[in-house]
Amino acid sequence: MIVTLPYPPSANRYLRHTVRGTYRTSEANDYRTRAQWLAKAAGFKAAAGAVVVGVTLHPKTTAKGQPRATVLDLDNCLKVAIDAMQGVAFENDKQVKQISIAYGAPLPNGGLTLEITPHG
Repeated sequence: MIVTLPYPPSANRYLRHTVRGTYRTSEANDYRTRAQWLAKAAGFKAAAGAVVVGVTLHPKTTAKGQPRATVLDLDNCLKVAIDAMQGVAFENDKQVKQISIAYGAPLPNGGLTLEITPHG
């Protein structure tokens, strides 16, 4: 299954660590809710077995249609994407057995395309 999600928040702004523990920020919770809704609308169902995840990060463009100079690091969008799909594309992220990640073509508001297939 394939779905294009909104441009994710950076993993640096995804979690907060305090003396009381670690928690997702409100920005992270909002992104997760939107991503899960879009994945369900695209027909995603939680896989029972191992999966392969393909991630393509689409940088945002400027008003002139050029890629912005500031782009998330690939590894910073990965945790956000995997966490958002837990319970939607797979039950637990331990099911992810292979990951490929790359930058893709820029989009006006950016985006993140996920392709999730059975492993093996």
